[in-house]
Amino acid sequence: MITPFHGDEIDHKVLIGFIEYAKENRFDGLFPGGSTGGFASISQRKHADFLREVIEESTGLKLFAGICRNNIEETIEMGKEAIDLGYTNMVCINPFYHKYSEASVENFFDRVISALDSDMYIYNNPSLSGFRLSPELVGRLKDKHPQVVGMKDSGNDMEAFSRFLKIRGLKVYQGKDAYIHESIGQGAAGGVCSTANFALNTLLLAKNKADIESTKAKTKKLVDLVSHYEVPAIHNYLFRKFILNEMEPQNYVNSPFVDLKEVPELMALRENTILPVDTR
Repeated sequence: MITPFHGDEIDHKVLIGFIEYAKENRFDGLFPGGSTGGFASISQRKHADFLREVIEESTGLKLFAGICRNNIEETIEMGKEAIDLGYTNMVCINPFYHKYSEASVENFFDRVISALDSDMYIYNNPSLSGFRLSPELVGRLKDKHPQVVGMKDSGNDMEAFSRFLKIRGLKVYQGKDAYIHESIGQGAAGGVCSTANFALNTLLLAKNKADIESTKAKTKKLVDLVSHYEVPAIHNYLFRKFILNEMEPQNYVNSPFVDLKEVPELMALRENTILPVDTR
């Protein structure tokens, strides 16, 4: 989910609007503190504050707390804070920026998982983190740590995805919007997809609703269009524009991000975005 801001402060009113949008459209759960939420750009304190605000307002939705701080001690601290707030599902990506070996990444996960008494979901997103988790590494983590119950795979590699699915007892969620329908057909537990922040495309694909081929085509086009813009600015902008119906969204991202000056493909984005009925 997005982290809505007004300037550099969390926008509580918009957060409430987002949670209502998720409830009304029967989302199964929310993942605060992930990539689309811009977790790497916010302070540790604001990260924890956002997790608190989400859990206070999200009655009835399953919640998955993104806890990674790119540092073992801070990640463990964030996980413990999330547990104190009432979260039972943690999501953790591998450390990023530095060139880490597989042994170092495994050490990171070993220490974080061992320190937290909660279910853990491993997050694979090599395009952003710079490291690709292998099925062998995830399998070892699952074997060593019973609390590893699942993963979100945004690896953009369906061959590897099929191998993740073979890890016994692991729930695997697809993180790439265009692959959600194919993945669920192969046995994925579901999808955790960024365009759901402002569109119902992936929800309909996951639920296997009518007109699948048309929805798949729209979703692929939508993902291609969104990729031209800065993340997470585009997701915040489109939520406010399409769901909250703000005429000219402003001041909706935290520093150093800036508001999008223009969205030339706005009409194409709307044409390929399946919206809730009451926002058409």
